[in-house]
Formats: sequence, structure tokens, C-alpha cells
Amino acid sequence: MGEQDRRIFERLYARASRAEDLPWHEPEPPALLGKALQARKTPGRALDLGCGAGTYSLWLAERGYRVTGIDFMPQAVRLAGERARLAGLDITVAQGDVTADATQLAHPGPFDVILDVGCLHGLPDELRPAYKRQILSWLAPDGDYILLHFGRRGWWDLWPIGPRRISRRSLGNFFAPELEEAAWDPKTARGMPLFMGGSAEIGRYWFRRSRARTSSGDAPDARRAESV
Repeated sequence: MGEQDRRIFERLYARASRAEDLPWHEPEPPALLGKALQARKTPGRALDLGCGAGTYSLWLAERGYRVTGIDFMPQAVRLAGERARLAGLDITVAQGDVTADATQLAHPGPFDVILDVGCLHGLPDELRPAYKRQILSWLAPDGDYILLHFGRRGWWDLWPIGPRRISRRSLGNFFAPELEEAAWDPKTARGMPLFMGGSAEIGRYWFRRSRARTSSGDAPDARRAESV
């Protein structure tokens, strides 16, 4: 994340005393997360990347998952931890960089479910390969990875401030060959600031380990991670 974006986050969290004060707050997680959980036999371990105020960490914990949330903002970590305590939920919340060594987490993987609502699309290009390596190292062999990412609708859909926009095809190529798309749920967000284009395609993705690689018996290769 660039320094300008970091300062924006700091200002927003300084003004927020509750989750609802944050402009990106949505009470319900992506619908694909619910579908992924329904397809799983039993609750397991979940990782909420860029957990923010912990809204979805709490949602997962309420459904029986052992949840770890991680965020780079100390204000987010404090807010998520306090909300978990008040709700009586046992959630591990840690401050850290998702592109750094996984040992920074109190409970490193594997995780059965990984959720990213707003983390990857805030990273600069040079950190994306490290992010992919972490996802591959964290995700269990039969794990589900749910991602929210701004989509790029054409050559013109590029803005200097805000989340990086990437097309569905480019994002699929980035995670290939280790991960494959199980489902895609795009929605158009309107009423955004003009300096962010006024509108955006918000893509919800459900990725799983590639069936071809799994059936061949190949171990996941966390070393291959090309930029997008």
C-alpha cells in the first residue's frame, strides 16, 4: 500500500469508534463465502486477511470457525479485538503484513477458508507475488479462498487513487496454475468519488486448488507467482 493510501486509512480509522463508521462497512460478507461454507462438511480454521473492524471474523466465528484475523492497521486490530471480546468469541487478531513471513501469525496455517475483502487490491505490484506465495502456503489442500477485488472494465478504467483494478482474466492468470476459479459474482458499485471513477466493478471470486494439479499428485508450488 502506498503512503498516500496509508494516510487515508489512518484518517478514516481515527474518526471511527465503531465498525459502522468506516465507509466500506458491509454487515454481510460476500455471498460466495456463504456458498463455500455450505459446501464444506464441518467448520474448520479460517483466516480473515485485512480483517478491518472484524465484522467478517465475527461472522465466521459465529458459524463455528476458529478464526485468525490480520490487519496492518493497529486501530483495526484493537477494534476487532474489542468487538470479539464483547461478543464472547475466541478470535485471534494480529497486526502484520500479509506479504511477510507467516510466522508473524499466532497460528500460521493451514487454513480451510481464507477471506480477503480489500487486501490484495490495495497492494503495489511488487508485493503481489509475495501475497500469492502466502496464500498458497496458508491454504489447506481442500481449502476455499474467497476474494473481493476491483475489476478493470477496459483500458480507461485506471485511477491513481483507490484500489488497483484488474480484469477477471488477468486475476485468473495471476493465480494459475495452482488455483482455479470456482465461481465469480460481479457487481457494479456506483456513487463513488469522482477521483476514483464514480463507479467500479466489484468482483467476488471463489478460488480452490487446481483439480488438475491435485489429481496428478503434485504438491502446491508456492514459488511461482507472477505479477499482474
